[in-house]
Amino acid sequence: MNEEYNKDVELLKNLSVMHVEDDTSVRESLMRFLKRRFDTIYSAKDGAEGLEMYREHRPDIIITDIQMPVMDGIEMSRRILDENPSAVIVITTAFNEKPYIDKAAEIGIFEYLKKPVVKEDLTLTLRKCAERLGR
Repeated sequence: MNEEYNKDVELLKNLSVMHVEDDTSVRESLMRFLKRRFDTIYSAKDGAEGLEMYREHRPDIIITDIQMPVMDGIEMSRRILDENPSAVIVITTAFNEKPYIDKAAEIGIFEYLKKPVVKEDLTLTLRKCAERLGR
């Protein structure tokens, strides 16, 4: 377990990640997880703030909720992918409805994780993200 964790840290530490989530407790919990793996982390509470933060910092990996106030995660992701088609975006949501999954796939979302996010699933997804980024 410790050896795997160390491999993950080595793989991810030089990448940057942005987490976009309107639920404060979910955001804080996932941020604690990410801080143990990434050196550079950004956090936003809705899609509009996330889009602004993306434009300012250009993080390597974006993890976002779908349902949020101001701008949802699908719209934010669409705009990011319009600007940078190679952006690596992971959607997390409690919604397991086909239209959300179809829309996410249609715009080019890299991965889809159902909430509550299982840490092992997220770790595997982050490894895939790093591979996609050529790390």
